[in-house]
Amino acid sequence: MKNKFLFITVLSFLLIGAGILSTIAMANANTVQVKAEVLNVRSGPGLAFDVTSQVRKNEILNVIDEENKWYKVRLENGQSGYVASWLVKNVDVSASSNSLATVTSDGSLNVRSKASTNSTILGTLKSGDQITVTSQSNGWTQIQYQGQSAWVNSTYIKMQESATKESKSNLQTVTIRSNGTNIRSGPGRNNNTIEKADSGTVYNIDGVQGDWYQITTSSGAQGYVANWVVDVSTSKTESAPKSKTTSLAEATIVIDPGHGGNDPGAKGQNGTVEKKATLKTAKAVAKRLEQSGAKVILTRDSDEYVSLKDRARKAEKYNADAFISLHFDSVEDASDASVNGQTTYYYKNKDQSLAESINASLASNLTSKNRGTRSGDFYVLRENTQPSVLLELGYLSSSIDEEKMNSDTFREDVADAIFEGLSGYFKN
Repeated sequence: MKNKFLFITVLSFLLIGAGILSTIAMANANTVQVKAEVLNVRSGPGLAFDVTSQVRKNEILNVIDEENKWYKVRLENGQSGYVASWLVKNVDVSASSNSLATVTSDGSLNVRSKASTNSTILGTLKSGDQITVTSQSNGWTQIQYQGQSAWVNSTYIKMQESATKESKSNLQTVTIRSNGTNIRSGPGRNNNTIEKADSGTVYNIDGVQGDWYQITTSSGAQGYVANWVVDVSTSKTESAPKSKTTSLAEATIVIDPGHGGNDPGAKGQNGTVEKKATLKTAKAVAKRLEQSGAKVILTRDSDEYVSLKDRARKAEKYNADAFISLHFDSVEDASDASVNGQTTYYYKNKDQSLAESINASLASNLTSKNRGTRSGDFYVLRENTQPSVLLELGYLSSSIDEEKMNSDTFREDVADAIFEGLSGYFKN
């Protein structure tokens, strides 16, 4: 009984300690810098959540939480949202990478350990002192103070222009992306729609208010358009470049090279082993998807055995937006070389759209016969919690297919096809 009490006591202290460490880690908010040209800010940690705003390359964001490989960040306007963690990079906290403020208090301003008047006073600031702000909440401002995170009363400071905010003098025009885009009477979704604009319409930027651009409508009225539905140009003589960010850039994709280790798979007449061919193809696909900004995980990156269960579990572990298993088919009668081409399989009806999008791109990019999409009862599809497809990219029993699958050109074509298929799938 004594030992049991001792165990419970020790466990309680460990849990309390873990909670304290977690609180400290959360208090010391990280800052991250946007790597993508344009990055969607979403209402929740995943592609299924609505886009609420956008931030642009090199902007600095304050991280206040992390969930499912997504960062919850505090935006410049005080609102929060989620961004894909693999499209930003960690940066050191400094005055040049955060919002700045000046102390306006008549007397000394207390710097506290927490956002409460009952918390420990760490020091004081005097009027005119410049401070680095990382976030604001409920009348309190989180700042960097003597190498640590601290809090001051927001009433006694004045925010300055962020060091990272692009000067509106550098912004010239916006181009509407989609037909029927709302132009509103004020900078917010609750304001009335005064005009609808079609894709390609260009407006001059008159000003910036938070996440909204102030423009002049075709009727001469003042209007506002959200920054996440337009592309921006810094030149009045050139149209805004189309945003390079797509949902694929935010996606996590698991690529599964079939077989491996003591499971060689099929073997071609000219000696091609399936496990080697799938790995080479998978690496080419991964490279292409990573170039688009996607986060890519391989179920194996060498000649090793991975169970079917572990392959499917990896998709769940990383909360993958798509799981793609790569294989090469074969027929029992090796003399029947007339059977050739690629086939796309899915198991669950909800994954049919993913299969059809990728298969259509395979048909466009590959010269070999396309055998279409089919329902297939494969373990890695049946037991997968994430959207998943299995691609049979050719027949090792076909000398024509075998020769193609060993070329760099074929692997690059497959990579392009999967990239295009995924891009179309996410956009729809």
